[in-house]
Amino acid sequence: MNKTTLKRGLRYISRFGWRAGLPAMRIHSPSDEIVKVRLPGVKFPFWIRSGTSDVETFEEVFLTRQYALPFPDFEPAQILDLGANIGLASLFFATQWPEARILAVEPAGSNIGLLDKNIQEWPSITRLQAAVWAQPARVHIANPHDEPNTYRMTADAGESLGEEVPAYTVEQLIDRQGGKRIDLLKMDIEGTEAEIFRHGADWISRVSVLVIELHDRIVPGCAQALYRALQGRRFQQEIVGGNLAIDLR
Repeated sequence: MNKTTLKRGLRYISRFGWRAGLPAMRIHSPSDEIVKVRLPGVKFPFWIRSGTSDVETFEEVFLTRQYALPFPDFEPAQILDLGANIGLASLFFATQWPEARILAVEPAGSNIGLLDKNIQEWPSITRLQAAVWAQPARVHIANPHDEPNTYRMTADAGESLGEEVPAYTVEQLIDRQGGKRIDLLKMDIEGTEAEIFRHGADWISRVSVLVIELHDRIVPGCAQALYRALQGRRFQQEIVGGNLAIDLR
């Protein structure tokens, strides 16, 4: 066992205990198999593609807990998960807040199968195969051969692009949840946030807490577009791992 593997194993055991931590290490196998994972505190098992970017997502969500919000008085009832991938953040939210209704929005068919498998025991989570965009549209995956947690969307057509899916505005997706407001909006959409914020963000007044990963390294100007949209609004901001947690209440 090399030092990297030993260090990772100790972190898993420290976070999840021996009985869950050691079996969870199987997700680092390079064989690209579907691995069942059981964690203490998570009611049902879930599945991860070993040796893929699913592992990075798993560690962000459950190991370093980058969606553990630093707002102790916060109890969301309506959650919108934009860029749901295989559903791990949705599972984390459902575990934290069992009474919350969660809509997981994911465009990629290659992720949808595992997303469906992961949420099948959770009636509080529904999913929609779609993208979020600045206006209603039909969009494609621009980089279908990249890792499944890095898919970017484009409205351009082309033979080398991935499948076409419908795209909705944030406001449409909030409406789809059936309420006037969303308590928690999680956004991890690989740079699309720049265009969404640049094309008007009145919907922010309908959001209590926004958790967002910015992707200026992919699309320059994401942070600038966000803070321009927040201009004139009162908010509290915290940094949690690679995310910004913005309390707009």
